[in-house]
Amino acid sequence: MRRFLSGALALALSAALCLPAQAAAGAEIIRAFVYDGTLYTYMSIDGTDRPITKAEVKIRNQTFSAGCRLETVRQAGAPVTWLLLVDNSDSMPAFREDVENFAESLAQSGGEDSRFILASFGDAFAVANEDVPAEELAEAVEGLPLDERVTRLHTAIDQAVSYFESVPREGNELRCLVVLSDGVQYDPSGGMPYEELLERVEQSDVMLHSIGLGDDAQSLESMGKLAAASGGVHQVLGEELSPKDAGTALTEASGELFITGFDLSGGTFSGGVETAAVTLASGGELLCRAETEVELPARDSAETAPPAQAPSLPDSQADASGGTVLPEAGAPEDGGWPVLPILGAAAALAAVFTVVLAVVLLAKRKRPVAPASPPPAEAPGEEIAAPAGIYMRLEVLQGETRGAPADLELREELVIGSDPDCGIPLQGEGVSPRHARVFFSGGSVWLEDLGSQSGTFINGTAIAQPAVLRSGDQITAGDMVFRLRF
Repeated sequence: MRRFLSGALALALSAALCLPAQAAAGAEIIRAFVYDGTLYTYMSIDGTDRPITKAEVKIRNQTFSAGCRLETVRQAGAPVTWLLLVDNSDSMPAFREDVENFAESLAQSGGEDSRFILASFGDAFAVANEDVPAEELAEAVEGLPLDERVTRLHTAIDQAVSYFESVPREGNELRCLVVLSDGVQYDPSGGMPYEELLERVEQSDVMLHSIGLGDDAQSLESMGKLAAASGGVHQVLGEELSPKDAGTALTEASGELFITGFDLSGGTFSGGVETAAVTLASGGELLCRAETEVELPARDSAETAPPAQAPSLPDSQADASGGTVLPEAGAPEDGGWPVLPILGAAAALAAVFTVVLAVVLLAKRKRPVAPASPPPAEAPGEEIAAPAGIYMRLEVLQGETRGAPADLELREELVIGSDPDCGIPLQGEGVSPRHARVFFSGGSVWLEDLGSQSGTFINGTAIAQPAVLRSGDQITAGDMVFRLRF
């Protein structure tokens, strides 16, 4: 058996290398926060030219939809506040001109929806001007003294984030902290530990960008890690990157983020940090998923706080071009799967492993599958509520359907059977009128046999009780064989 598995793995690798690569849509939630009853997410989305016609977020077992057009920050005219935090230690005079030119470029490319705050640090964090006109930003930077003997970089960044968080927010405002420094930390008191600062910027709703100066590689690398932790951009000025180009790049990076608003006024929350899983779809086809941690206020379902205006989704036409739904790979069962960029290789690997698994299970005489964790106890036949919009694609491997659509949406349950009124109608020998059902419970999709005569199988193994169903699992009902991708 060990030799067989090794051979199968080799075949899988060979098959993967022979398949053409396919581009996959991907999404990353850069920042997320709750303001006035609305969860705002700023997302980076790439790999698709399909219209995004639906966006939903799932928090525990509650699902919320975006209500209007999905737009970028620039398209929506969302306000962006820039806090420039300039290192004014005595190692910075050599970089004064670069800092001024960067500030000028940022102000010119920021647009009319941008606001600028200027602060500095050396021995202490200090706000120089809370509202600098764009045309005066470079001049204000020029007026900063660069003569401090101490560089409390870590403490200053922490204080800048705290300052940002204390300023009243303007609706769906994107907050960007731009640190301009050579990255050299000189704090005789020790200051804030670096690992604590990493966690701090990661959890904040402030997006941190870093502009590195000089050639201290280790210090610049540390600045880059801070920017990465908050979803920001790290750039090092030099021969390959001018201050002008760096300023333009930052405004473009923020302006191209997609902003989505989800009204949470009907939800019930106990407060604290929760996982928010966002799903984007085009018509009935899943495009991508992404998840993030977000701080939620305690809220009773009876509360009806009015939501802020939420930029979200187009009521544009559903996509009719078909295509293959993107499967998740190696991901948790409760949303937020990262989407692999190479689907062809994944498909080949999945196919070979399915064969391997079937052989192994047959050797074990098809023992019934037990669920990883049984669904919550309910009365027989009781419907289990599902979050609105778990998108699935039906792939028939053997047999014929009774007009079942290729694109499906799981809300409460989908019954599989020969009855034409079933959610997934099938025709074939051994298919009972109500053969099985697919439903959602406990953060997972489940498959349950409904007392059929021929039984229901997952990857060749009979299920005696509800079993967790994963995207791409092979389902057998009578002589029908098919998959559900979700």
